Amino acid sequence: MKAKWSVLTVCLALLVAFNAQAAEYTLKFANPVPKDHSWGRAAEEFSKMVAEVTGGRVEVQVYHAGALGKIREVLEMAKVGTVDFVLSGTGHVTGYVPEMGITVLPYLWKDTQTMFEALDGPFGQWLGERLSAKGYEIVGWWDNGFRHVSNNARPIMKVEDMKGLKIRCLPAKVHVDFFKALGAAPTPMGWTELYQALQQGVVDAQENPPAMVYLGKLHEVQKYYSLTSHVNEPGNVLMSKASLNKLPKDLQLAVKVSVQKASIWQRAANQKDNEEVMQKLVDAGMKINEVPDETIAEFRKIAQSVYPDAVKGFGADAQEVVDIVIFFNQ
Repeated sequence: MKAKWSVLTVCLALLVAFNAQAAEYTLKFANPVPKDHSWGRAAEEFSKMVAEVTGGRVEVQVYHAGALGKIREVLEMAKVGTVDFVLSGTGHVTGYVPEMGITVLPYLWKDTQTMFEALDGPFGQWLGERLSAKGYEIVGWWDNGFRHVSNNARPIMKVEDMKGLKIRCLPAKVHVDFFKALGAAPTPMGWTELYQALQQGVVDAQENPPAMVYLGKLHEVQKYYSLTSHVNEPGNVLMSKASLNKLPKDLQLAVKVSVQKASIWQRAANQKDNEEVMQKLVDAGMKINEVPDETIAEFRKIAQSVYPDAVKGFGADAQEVVDIVIFFNQ
């Protein structure tokens, strides 16, 4: 009897496997951060949504924590379609589309809601046109949260406390210029290289939102975390145009709608994560401090001093766009 049941079980399994519709299109999604971060969780949600809405015709395979390569490598791969989706902060894309640097102008965004109102509207469309010209389709804007400075030397209470800090920053010229103006020694590098760089003393400071600090285990190699709130760098979900164009129109629409639904999910999850993780950082031994209002005012003034030079590198009509975004944030 057991033998008969065993044979029957195998036959049923084979029947299910035979009748299951194999994916017509398998797409690779490169996520640079840990799976447990809201970016990673939202990418998995996106994968499920795509499978459901397409009836299994499209499978999205998510590769977490830089498994497919460093951000600059997967961005190159996406241009030719060997990677289909790349999730990264906008600062990493400035090498291809300088105008993306507008999104990381220090102290530009007054709050997260205003940022997404701009990105989901004409400003985001304007950036999307420039991304498209470089071989990328912007299919989603995701949240990361306001960034703060951590280091191993001292809490940041005044501008002078930034002097001499070897700080990892975004690979965007305006970020480098901002930290130089503060007296720090900025070093651009990718996220996947950061922990080791801090551990080995290549840099002694960095700046990221709370959830990234905690899930990246940066509290293991950093003592102080000062709430500077100097930039809110959005995440961009970029799809290779080469990959998009291989899909029939109905599947293109299914993918885009699924990303938008995943974006709504991600933004809510990320806000909750950043609020809840602060106590975890304290419990892990990190010393967290508020930065005095007068110091923030000085930071903002210094930030605005680097805007004119930065805008020159954003393209011919960038100044008008920057002026509109600044007005939008008043």
